[in-house]
Amino acid sequence: MSPRLITCQSCLKRYQGEFCNQCGEKRFDPEQRKISILFAHLVESLVQVDGKFFRTLRYFFTKPGFLAYEHWRGVRKPYMTPVAFFLIINVIYFLFSPLTDFAIPLSNQAIQPYSQWVAPTIDSYISQNTTTFEQLAVRYDALSGAIAKSLVILSLPFFIPFIWLVNPSRKYYLLDHSVSALYHYSFVLVWPMIITSLMTAFFALASDWKSPQGLILILLLSPYYIYASLSQHFMYRDRWWACLLKGLVITIGIIISHFIYRFLQFWIVWWQIS
Repeated sequence: MSPRLITCQSCLKRYQGEFCNQCGEKRFDPEQRKISILFAHLVESLVQVDGKFFRTLRYFFTKPGFLAYEHWRGVRKPYMTPVAFFLIINVIYFLFSPLTDFAIPLSNQAIQPYSQWVAPTIDSYISQNTTTFEQLAVRYDALSGAIAKSLVILSLPFFIPFIWLVNPSRKYYLLDHSVSALYHYSFVLVWPMIITSLMTAFFALASDWKSPQGLILILLLSPYYIYASLSQHFMYRDRWWACLLKGLVITIGIIISHFIYRFLQFWIVWWQIS
């Protein structure tokens, strides 16, 4: 007695066995309707692609700059692509909503380094329209939070020149510095999520403790400097004294590119509310 032919639900071809020999679809089993199968598929999706995400994440934290070095060497298959990894970090960041200053309220625009270019625009709008600053701020802040997380990538073109500045060797191309910048900014997104979790747990245990002024800034910037210095060591193979100096320049670059990002973000939000 010959085995029963099964019709593939994807391509409608008749086949025998567990998998369709036309499109590779697995034979459907009523057992797959169980809710446990849904979670099994979720775990499988996360672990698949040869475990690239978890392997990439491990080196991302333990060896800053190593992934960029591997990309420069031409080792691509064992890891996620830098762009794919950066986009996944962006999605996690967007969903997690950590403590961050990527989105700042309209009231803080007056104390930014670029305030002389935006303050007259705000004042002119208020004087020409029947609105108050408070009413305008409500509209601005409601839109700013959502847009800010979508525009982080705008910082990259202004940050890459700082990495090139400290690594002008001709053996590195613009692509190499761009890949390095992607991993740097991935950490810029990841660290606020980590520190938010740590601070939430700490304040839950020490509710009466008040943080000294400036402590949050130190907790944010110090790891960026450490990460940048280690990246120089693992990616560009510099000596430690050079890594520490270059790490400082790169950290300054992160700050400058961040303010440029804020400036662009203001005008994008302003264009939509005015």
